[in-house]
Amino acid sequence: MAQTPKESKPVDQLLREKKIYQVVNPKLVQAPSDIALQEAIQLMQREKSSYIVVAEHRRAVGIFTEVDVVRKELGQDVNWNRQLRDFMAPGPKILNIKDSVGAAIDLMGAERFYHIPLVDDRGELVNVISVRTLIRFLAEFYPTEVYNLPPKADQIMWTPEGG
Repeated sequence: MAQTPKESKPVDQLLREKKIYQVVNPKLVQAPSDIALQEAIQLMQREKSSYIVVAEHRRAVGIFTEVDVVRKELGQDVNWNRQLRDFMAPGPKILNIKDSVGAAIDLMGAERFYHIPLVDDRGELVNVISVRTLIRFLAEFYPTEVYNLPPKADQIMWTPEGG
């Protein structure tokens, strides 16, 4: 039996229709705001994560990222026993897991975020969406264009590579 080709939709329509919960990975790294900075960094290293969603009573109250480490701690005389709340970005913008992928892309682009905490309909923290997840999702729709990009943006390939 012959298969019919998948119906092709414009990307903007797909981004409005596809929900975040359909593309997000199940990994969520979270911690309470009262853990020590050193413990938070060790958690990030152990989980191989570039973020921690700071949560209290299942609510996202802050986010701590490797960018925070570089900007706020690196090269500073920091007391590694201070609480994470002193270093996190408080009141993070959040999205519902039922929001569209397009909404996540818009928020990340507008605010220059790499991670956005995700909540359910009760406002409880359930996951996080990362820019890496979105890039992988978008690459599925443009595999030829993505895989054929040169290593440098201004590089022009005059001959095919590989063998």
